Amino acid sequence: MSSQKLKCLIVDDEPIAQEIIEQYIEMIEDLQLVGKCKNAIEAHDVLRKETIDLILLDIEMPHINGLNFLANLTDPPNVIITTAYREHALEGFELNVIDYLLKPISIERFMRAIQKVQGELTPTNSSSAERAYIYLKADKKMVQVFLDDILFIEGLSNYVKIHLTGKMIISYQKLSHLEKVLPVEDFIRVHRSYIVSRLKVKSYTNTYLEVGAEEIPIGGNYKERTLDVLSAFEK
Repeated sequence: MSSQKLKCLIVDDEPIAQEIIEQYIEMIEDLQLVGKCKNAIEAHDVLRKETIDLILLDIEMPHINGLNFLANLTDPPNVIITTAYREHALEGFELNVIDYLLKPISIERFMRAIQKVQGELTPTNSSSAERAYIYLKADKKMVQVFLDDILFIEGLSNYVKIHLTGKMIISYQKLSHLEKVLPVEDFIRVHRSYIVSRLKVKSYTNTYLEVGAEEIPIGGNYKERTLDVLSAFEK
């Protein structure tokens, strides 16, 4: 990793969101905050004057939508989307954003996104690369779960079953919490009771996914997004 700090620009019209992201940047030694903008017009002015390595970009802002702003940049820096709206994720990744963070953003999720920018979690970087993980409360302790071990997660009232390669963990929290914590480009909410790892989907139809040895139903409210995400990776 380079010792040079990444120069960051926050573009978000919400003062509280700006403040939270600024605090996170201050907590990470490798980051330097260059400026804060409340809309894309201000951000464009900063980009003309300053060298920016990373934009923390909101989507819903006055005057110009964040994704429209990004689409019109001729040579954009690295971009991490920070938004409350999950439905724009596919469009964001089509614009080559590094990560897509859903508000409220935890420091752990923010740090994983920064690691992606720094190249520490590049999938092609052999077995020596650090594997992404989260901690889940199970059996009265915090258990480390590697994201690439997760097949799917099943929500049951106030607890979830995390189905991993070779085992299962029960954690007493809601499925909606994990939906916010897990990286949106790799995990898809396909049903009110299921989140699946996109990389573990062996086959799919309009009504179900085959993950491991299980058939996971696709809920009506989740069908359009699920099929859009999966079809985007067809070759």
